[in-house]
Amino acid sequence: MSFLRFASDEVLGMAGTLETSGGQMKSASKGMKHADSKQIGHGGLESACDDFADSWDYGFGQLSKLTKGVSKFAKKSSEEFTKLDQKLNDELKKKQNEGKK
Repeated sequence: MSFLRFASDEVLGMAGTLETSGGQMKSASKGMKHADSKQIGHGGLESACDDFADSWDYGFGQLSKLTKGVSKFAKKSSEEFTKLDQKLNDELKKKQNEGKK
Protein backbone atom coordinates (compact mmCIF):
# COMPACT_ATOMS: atom_id res chain seq x y z
CA MET A 1 0.00 0.00 0.00
CA SER A 2 1.11 3.53 -0.64
CA PHE A 3 1.02 6.42 1.81
CA LEU A 4 -2.64 7.06 0.98
CA ARG A 5 -5.26 5.95 3.46
CA PHE A 6 -8.79 4.82 2.73
CA ALA A 7 -11.09 3.24 5.29
CA SER A 8 -11.92 0.30 3.05
CA ASP A 9 -13.08 -2.01 5.84
CA GLU A 10 -15.35 0.69 7.23
CA VAL A 11 -16.80 1.47 3.80
CA LEU A 12 -17.45 -2.21 3.11
CA GLY A 13 -19.01 -2.56 6.57
CA MET A 14 -21.26 0.40 5.86
CA ALA A 15 -22.25 -1.15 2.54
CA GLY A 16 -23.21 -4.38 4.28
CA THR A 17 -25.20 -2.51 6.91
CA LEU A 18 -27.06 -0.60 4.22
CA GLU A 19 -27.95 -3.80 2.38
CA THR A 20 -29.13 -5.41 5.61
CA SER A 21 -31.24 -2.42 6.62
CA GLY A 22 -32.78 -2.26 3.16
CA GLY A 23 -33.75 -5.92 3.42
CA GLN A 24 -35.17 -5.42 6.90
CA MET A 25 -37.27 -2.49 5.72
CA LYS A 26 -38.61 -4.59 2.87
CA SER A 27 -39.46 -7.45 5.25
CA ALA A 28 -41.23 -5.10 7.66
CA SER A 29 -43.24 -3.69 4.79
CA LYS A 30 -44.26 -7.16 3.62
CA GLY A 31 -45.33 -8.02 7.17
CA MET A 32 -47.53 -4.95 7.34
CA LYS A 33 -49.32 -5.97 4.15
CA HIS A 34 -50.74 -8.96 5.99
CA ALA A 35 -52.08 -6.86 8.88
CA ASP A 36 -55.85 -6.64 8.91
CA SER A 37 -56.90 -3.04 9.38
CA LYS A 38 -60.55 -4.14 9.73
CA GLN A 39 -59.72 -5.20 13.28
CA ILE A 40 -59.24 -1.55 14.21
CA GLY A 41 -62.95 -0.79 13.97
CA HIS A 42 -63.97 2.58 12.56
CA GLY A 43 -64.19 2.71 8.73
CA GLY A 44 -62.33 6.04 8.48
CA LEU A 45 -59.51 4.78 10.64
CA GLU A 46 -59.40 1.58 8.61
CA SER A 47 -59.05 3.59 5.40
CA ALA A 48 -56.35 5.81 6.91
CA CYS A 49 -54.42 2.74 8.05
CA ASP A 50 -54.66 1.18 4.61
CA ASP A 51 -53.42 4.42 3.00
CA PHE A 52 -50.56 4.62 5.47
CA ALA A 53 -49.58 1.00 4.83
CA ASP A 54 -49.56 1.63 1.08
CA SER A 55 -47.37 4.73 1.39
CA TRP A 56 -45.14 2.97 3.94
CA ASP A 57 -44.67 0.08 1.52
CA TYR A 58 -43.83 2.43 -1.34
CA GLY A 59 -41.42 4.45 0.83
CA PHE A 60 -39.65 1.34 2.10
CA GLY A 61 -39.38 0.05 -1.45
CA GLN A 62 -37.73 3.28 -2.55
CA LEU A 63 -35.39 3.32 0.46
CA SER A 64 -34.44 -0.28 -0.18
CA LYS A 65 -33.51 0.56 -3.78
CA LEU A 66 -31.47 3.57 -2.66
CA THR A 67 -29.59 1.66 0.03
CA LYS A 68 -28.75 -1.07 -2.48
CA GLY A 69 -27.44 1.57 -4.91
CA VAL A 70 -25.34 3.30 -2.24
CA SER A 71 -24.01 -0.06 -1.13
CA LYS A 72 -22.94 -0.98 -4.68
CA PHE A 73 -21.27 2.41 -5.07
CA ALA A 74 -19.41 2.04 -1.76
CA LYS A 75 -18.14 -1.41 -2.70
CA LYS A 76 -17.03 -0.25 -6.15
CA SER A 77 -15.30 2.81 -4.65
CA SER A 78 -13.41 0.61 -2.22
CA GLU A 79 -12.33 -1.79 -4.97
CA GLU A 80 -11.20 0.99 -7.29
CA PHE A 81 -9.29 2.82 -4.56
CA THR A 82 -7.51 -0.37 -3.57
CA LYS A 83 -6.50 -1.02 -7.20
CA LEU A 84 -5.26 2.53 -7.70
CA ASP A 85 -3.41 2.53 -4.40
CA GLN A 86 -1.64 -0.71 -5.33
CA LYS A 87 -0.72 0.73 -8.72
CA LEU A 88 0.63 3.89 -7.08
CA ASN A 89 2.61 1.83 -4.59
CA ASP A 90 4.11 -0.30 -7.38
CA GLU A 91 5.12 2.81 -9.33
CA LEU A 92 6.68 4.42 -6.25
CA LYS A 93 8.71 1.28 -5.53
CA LYS A 94 9.79 1.13 -9.17
CA LYS A 95 11.03 4.73 -9.04
CA GLN A 96 12.83 4.10 -5.74
CA ASN A 97 14.60 1.08 -7.23
CA GLU A 98 15.59 3.08 -10.32
CA GLY A 99 17.07 5.76 -8.08
CA LYS A 100 19.25 3.23 -6.27
CA LYS A 101 20.96 2.12 -9.48
